[in-house]
Amino acid sequence: MGEGLGDRIDQLWSATKPAGSVPRRALLVGTWAWERVEEGWADSRFRRYGLDTSVPDRDIYDAGSDSLVYIPARWRALQQVLPAGSLGPGDALLDYGAGRGRVAIWAASHFPLHRVVGVELDGGLHAAAQANLERWQGPRPCPTVELVCTDARDFDVPDDITVAFFYNPFVGETFRTVLKNITASLVRRPRRLAIAYVYPVMNDALVSAGWAVERHQVNRSWVSTQSADGSRVPVSPWLPPYTWAIYRRSQDRGLPTP
Repeated sequence: MGEGLGDRIDQLWSATKPAGSVPRRALLVGTWAWERVEEGWADSRFRRYGLDTSVPDRDIYDAGSDSLVYIPARWRALQQVLPAGSLGPGDALLDYGAGRGRVAIWAASHFPLHRVVGVELDGGLHAAAQANLERWQGPRPCPTVELVCTDARDFDVPDDITVAFFYNPFVGETFRTVLKNITASLVRRPRRLAIAYVYPVMNDALVSAGWAVERHQVNRSWVSTQSADGSRVPVSPWLPPYTWAIYRRSQDRGLPTP
């Protein structure tokens, strides 16, 4: 049985205990509860258009693999990372870990993109994404949405992609291999490309490969918690220090968009 709202609030209240005052703890828990309601409203609105992606599947991947559990992207995160007007006809978006198609279909419904490509490893999630795309009855200014069922490590990045989106779908060597694939595409066709990364736990790998943060939202709401190695780090039990970040290659920072 999944944990209920009351259980989650109890966890949040306990986790924020080091923060001190009861008002601050109440504000943190209240903010989380409001965002949960907000996400539920958005789920209902998109479901009316035929997009049903709200249920996470915590058994999709083995715990020992680089691939992480499937959790649908939060609507608020999508709106913050890719705000209205930020993408146009000259852009193409690649969504890694496309799941049931939430990001791909949302992007196609919000921006007049050249195309959207979603890559998903799990066949069941891929089939659900295809069904969601076929059911979609909302606006779609982007005419082309391609959903591909394959291992992200084996996927050759198309040379027209200008945004690679990650909702923390995998880590480790899988992420590093995918990053090499992105770089290979840029070598074949030099261009500006942004990596939009929600929960960027592989930040160090990006920086080491010559990518730099262009803009980000720092997760300032949470208190320090115990990390796996026993040290104290400024993260919540569920989120890393940055909620999200936009990366570009260091040499491309500050250049105007073509």
